[in-house]
Amino acid sequence: MRVLVCFLWTVSCVWSANATENQAFKDAEQKFVDGFYQQAEADFADWIQKSPGSPRIAEAILYQAEARYKLGNYDGALSLLSANQRQSGALGDWYLLCRGEVLLAKGDYLKAEADFSQLLKSFPASPRRLAAVVNAAIAHMRLSQWPQVIELLGQTNGVFQQVASTNHASSDVIRGFLLLSEAQLAQNDMPAAELSLQSLSQSPLDATNNWQRQYLLCRVLLAEGRLDTALQNVTNLLVLAEATGQRSFQAQSLAFHAGLLERAGQNAEALVVYQKNLSSGTPTDQQRQALLKITELSLSLGKPADAAQVLQGFLAQFPTNSCADLALLTLGELRLHQFESSRLTNQVPVAVTNSPAATNFLGQAVLAFKDFPKQFPHSPLVGKAESNLGWCYWLAGDYTNSQDAFQQAVTLMGPSADQASALFKLGDAQFQLANYTGAIATYDTLVKRYADWPEVRTNFCEHALYQIVRASLEDKNLGSATNSLAKMLAQFPTGLYSDRAVLLTGQQMGQQDPEHARALFSDFARSATNSPLLSELQLAIARTYEGENKWDDAIDEYNAWLATFTNNPSVGRAEYLRAWAYYQAGHETNALVLFTNFVARFPTNQYAPFAQWWVADYLYRAGNPEQAERNYKSVWENWPSSKLAYPARMMAGRTAIDRQGWDFALTYFRALINDPNCPPNLRAQALFAYGDTFLSQASNDKVADYQEAFKTFNLICKNYPTNKIATLAWGQKAICVLQLARISQDYGPVTNDFQKVLDSPDADATARSIAEVGLGFTLEKIAETRTDPAKSELLRSAMAHYQRVFYGEGFLRVGEAPDPFWTRKAGIEIGRLAEQLQLREQAINVYRRLQEMFPPLRYEEKIKTLRAQG
Repeated sequence: MRVLVCFLWTVSCVWSANATENQAFKDAEQKFVDGFYQQAEADFADWIQKSPGSPRIAEAILYQAEARYKLGNYDGALSLLSANQRQSGALGDWYLLCRGEVLLAKGDYLKAEADFSQLLKSFPASPRRLAAVVNAAIAHMRLSQWPQVIELLGQTNGVFQQVASTNHASSDVIRGFLLLSEAQLAQNDMPAAELSLQSLSQSPLDATNNWQRQYLLCRVLLAEGRLDTALQNVTNLLVLAEATGQRSFQAQSLAFHAGLLERAGQNAEALVVYQKNLSSGTPTDQQRQALLKITELSLSLGKPADAAQVLQGFLAQFPTNSCADLALLTLGELRLHQFESSRLTNQVPVAVTNSPAATNFLGQAVLAFKDFPKQFPHSPLVGKAESNLGWCYWLAGDYTNSQDAFQQAVTLMGPSADQASALFKLGDAQFQLANYTGAIATYDTLVKRYADWPEVRTNFCEHALYQIVRASLEDKNLGSATNSLAKMLAQFPTGLYSDRAVLLTGQQMGQQDPEHARALFSDFARSATNSPLLSELQLAIARTYEGENKWDDAIDEYNAWLATFTNNPSVGRAEYLRAWAYYQAGHETNALVLFTNFVARFPTNQYAPFAQWWVADYLYRAGNPEQAERNYKSVWENWPSSKLAYPARMMAGRTAIDRQGWDFALTYFRALINDPNCPPNLRAQALFAYGDTFLSQASNDKVADYQEAFKTFNLICKNYPTNKIATLAWGQKAICVLQLARISQDYGPVTNDFQKVLDSPDADATARSIAEVGLGFTLEKIAETRTDPAKSELLRSAMAHYQRVFYGEGFLRVGEAPDPFWTRKAGIEIGRLAEQLQLREQAINVYRRLQEMFPPLRYEEKIKTLRAQG
């Protein structure tokens, strides 16, 4: 439509009209030529209405349609041209050309191409055929139909080549050769593309055409691998871009130059060139590319701080620029990258703060992403910023805020790979927060929403199904786990996570239904013979027999496994499990050989200390405490970091006691007591054993032993009041007091110690029983130093203490049961005192009760004697 005006102006003189009509036409025509399209469109519409019979109607309609086209009213232009095509007369080829160009501008390339083809077919002599064939080629180009472009413009006997051979100055010829070269470049025919550009050597090119030709030439040279030549020609390209005065050409040339420098490995120089495209007036797409490339190149050069400085400078200079959102997002991502890099190299602590300190990269990233929705609430990148914020919190271990940020990202993003990523991490955050139901729902949404997205399906869907399996198992929802596993095996039978999911599901299933778990493992093992976890699956099959206590079957499986996977990293574990199966099957001799060999063969295996412990236990059970002690010592000496190290030292102490190696026992227990890393509960046990050793050992100074034991048990009561062992310690304290009183014969002071035991809320029935019996014994001993009536009164008081234990009334607390030993002891003492106090009936009744409570006790003769005395 570029020459429509000239043509219509020329033909206008062919028709005659009255002066008024003709003048109105010229006025409208002049407005069109001067660019006043809205007024021209209205004037021609008015003229057409007032001049229905004029021979210039078709011409006026063309003007009106052209005005609408210029105003962007494509549908209005098309309606005019289509409605009047049949009445176009001699202008029929022009109508088709104009309608095709409007369709081309509208983006309806198929219909546009059809109009251009119709012109070529229906008007073989039309002078508009050159424009039609070039425009048809443009339509094919927009549809990426490069072979059709080459066919239209490259045929020697075609319209374009015939006209081009005699009319080098035509703008359509220039357009055609540029378009032909572009198509040949797209088809990788570099010699032909370069030849097409050479065809323009005789054409009078304006600044724009010159730049287009040079840009194409540089691209052809690059495609041919002639990088040095392309770099030489790019200098001319930059000059020609300046000559056009068009910022888009200049920016495109700079970006191409920078790209060439990258190809040449000159990243520092490329970075400098990209920075030129951050200046004011640069088209948005080029600014965006420059921002991203500057960051990428700075990172490759190890200069992230330089990139950050450029981005900050851009934001300071152009805070309202259409690329400012990308700049802030990229700055935040850069800070996040700096944090991750510094954490890997310098072990920077992970923490989210609001401090903008230069070294607090994670804090700066958080600030950038949190500020993003405030500064750019309508940016299409706001969802990406929220997703990045979620990553920041994730890296800091703040799963609650991470969950909130990823949830916001999912809400703000449309369907995309980024939204899929945010959904996956939202599920991960919910998983970390033990919100397994929410995690399952989120992963399931991802799988369903993106089932038909190849990229997302490949990167996320299988992993999401695996996470559903994990979350379901954590939630004790075996049904959900098996359903998700079934989907995994159907959709990803050879996937990265299928075998792991089978193992996890089968292991939990095996706790409830070992037979079905074994079937699951076996079926998968048969279909996944190349799985890297095949050996693990076979081991899991063996373990299902353990769940059914079919130890001989398990032994057979372990034997077969060890014969098959001779060099497998799990051989040690399989050997340990086989030895354990022999033990559980009752083959202790075989187990002893296997465990002993295991320790010698796999001393660094994680199960080695457990095997050594089993050997020690075996020897202990066999009545060989000396050898057991040596093996327990081996556990903590060879595997000091094992969780069995401290318990092994404890067991060594107990075996030393069994062989009456008192000093050795005290040494073992003392080492545990003085070790600050010893678990508190085990230290309390060691203290108790330490005190018990003093009570039990043969010694020439038992007073000192009882005193040391008392201090030890007292320490337990003081430092471990809530530990169950403290209740036992109160009882041992009472025994110490009782023994000290017997040896020292000084009974007065011990009553206070016994009373403390009775008053303690932590002392159990046994401890209080000992204290009550101790008080009774003490009062009896004091009574021996008195005469009646004081002596009898003291004996009755002693009996009252024995009675509290024997009868239990007001003595036992809620939920307590009497201690049989001390109950029997108290009853015997009551009977003895009753006899001494001449209370024969009471004594008889107590002896009867004792026989009922403890049948092995026989008091018939004593009762008979007491009755005879009465």
